[in-house]
Amino acid sequence: MSIPPDIYSLWLSLTGGGSPAVSPQSLFAQNLTASGLIFESFTDNITAKAGGGQSGATALTTEVNRITTAATAGDSVMLPSATAGLTIFVINHGVKPIQVYGAGTDTVNDIAAATGISQMQGSNTIYTCTTTGKWYSNGTAEGYSGSFLTQSSVDNLTAHAGGGQGSATLLTAMMNRVTTVASANDSVILPTSANGMSLTIINAAATNSMNLFPATGETINSLGANAAFAVAAGKTVEAYCCTAGQWHTILSA
Repeated sequence: MSIPPDIYSLWLSLTGGGSPAVSPQSLFAQNLTASGLIFESFTDNITAKAGGGQSGATALTTEVNRITTAATAGDSVMLPSATAGLTIFVINHGVKPIQVYGAGTDTVNDIAAATGISQMQGSNTIYTCTTTGKWYSNGTAEGYSGSFLTQSSVDNLTAHAGGGQGSATLLTAMMNRVTTVASANDSVILPTSANGMSLTIINAAATNSMNLFPATGETINSLGANAAFAVAAGKTVEAYCCTAGQWHTILSA
């Protein structure tokens, strides 16, 4: 059995580095009680790989990891191999969202390894593995600013010129501000829906209405499948999903 470094270190501390009857493997089968604090391995002042991508992404090698340099959105880091029982804590203290990848073919939140997921700036995220090869996260799209909760956001989006669902600009954050709608009915598209999702979409263009599409096969309000919802210039939409495949909206005055 391969012994994780933190378990081996704990064994050494309990045994004084000798060769007692208790093996490091046996620690897996015991309940451990700590009378004080438990210190985990950590790395500080990590720089995410400039330009992003899975290949060459900065490897995270400890239990607790603090990224302090993320100069551009999508600069990347890579989790260790997803082994059942591992938890990895990632702090993005950079100024931009980072892209977090699994190693090799490992998935994150069931997203393909080569795609990865975005973890917003100012956020603390726990990545947990219960099935080898699969990571699941908590906290990628929410963060902190002092005592306030923040959400992932993207600004200065451009709606797809010419409109339509197929090539519409994908909305990738909790809050999305579109500033360029060059002509009427240029388009953006919601991500695939899931129960409990909610997104904010702002049309900050001066004059033109834009079309908001659902993902292929999905619906918005009582419109038909794949039909667009019009968002006039200067309007904000809150889109909510209570049942996968169906969005409901609130439009600002």
